[in-house]
Amino acid sequence: MSTENNNFEDKISLSLLFERVKNWVFFLLSKKGVITLGTFCFLFFTISYNYLIKPTYFARTTFVLDNDSTSSMGDLSSLASLAGINASSFIDASSLFQIDNIQELYRSNSMIKKTLMSIANDGKKDFVLLRRFLKAENLENKWHKLGVDINNLGSAKLVSRTKDSLVKNLIKRIKKENLIVDKPSRKTTILEIGFDHKDEILAKTFNENLVQIVNQFYNKTKTLKTGSNLKILQRQSDSVKIVLDTSIMLLAEIDQSIPNPNPLSKVNLVPYQKAMIDVQANSAIYQELLKQLELAKVTHRNNMPLIQVIDSPNYPLENSRWKLFKTILYGIIFGLGFSVFLLSFKRTIDSL
Repeated sequence: MSTENNNFEDKISLSLLFERVKNWVFFLLSKKGVITLGTFCFLFFTISYNYLIKPTYFARTTFVLDNDSTSSMGDLSSLASLAGINASSFIDASSLFQIDNIQELYRSNSMIKKTLMSIANDGKKDFVLLRRFLKAENLENKWHKLGVDINNLGSAKLVSRTKDSLVKNLIKRIKKENLIVDKPSRKTTILEIGFDHKDEILAKTFNENLVQIVNQFYNKTKTLKTGSNLKILQRQSDSVKIVLDTSIMLLAEIDQSIPNPNPLSKVNLVPYQKAMIDVQANSAIYQELLKQLELAKVTHRNNMPLIQVIDSPNYPLENSRWKLFKTILYGIIFGLGFSVFLLSFKRTIDSL
């Protein structure tokens, strides 16, 4: 008996639900004029907003970090061992420029500040990126009121506490809202640098200048140690070569001064023997330095280049503006859904 009651109650509930859904559908059909008007209004608003509001442009540069020097260092070690040289002094085992540290380098205040102070060209004239950024963000009047001359931002005479404070705040804003430093995959050494802004030219030039500045700093710092070793070895080898040439010349002069030496006079042979020893010693030293110099050149070349650019930003940049078909589709969907929701909500309130 209880089972039959439950089935009966279920039938009542389902029929009641079906009735309510049917009434709701009939209600919406009776309001189709309002729904159509609301949908078209929302569609008009969506299209207007999408095409009247200035879009945000996306500038992206992707590059691969060439930091895998294991194979080249292995070849170098083999070559050094054959020559009887320890190549560990040329191998930079520091992890200073691993991919994570490179990401922080791109976010550093000094690199962003150098980029802001750098100069770019918009196809017509050169401009300072900082001034262009201030103009795009409508900050020129604010800086001018605080006593900063925006027309001579790069002048060394304008270094002041106020300017440094404003630039520091601007850098924080850039890192928070505009700059993107991302590694698409943890399994690769590909890094993506992005800059988003409503000024298309500023987005592209800032991205390019930042990559160039960090690239130059990276190459210079990475090869600083090997470059110093190379210069030192070059100077040493040049100095030893001069000494070797001098000792050879001295040996020739001594040999020439005694054309027919007396074999029984050992004392007369001492200057010649000393000069010969100097030539042999200087020759051995010079040969060893040449080996070290060639290994240093190979190591220095293996450290360059360090960054291989894969993709760089090109006009026209991708932006946040929707395509026309996508705008119409989203406008109809959102407008229809919003109109139905408002009518259903009003009907529910009126029925209470």
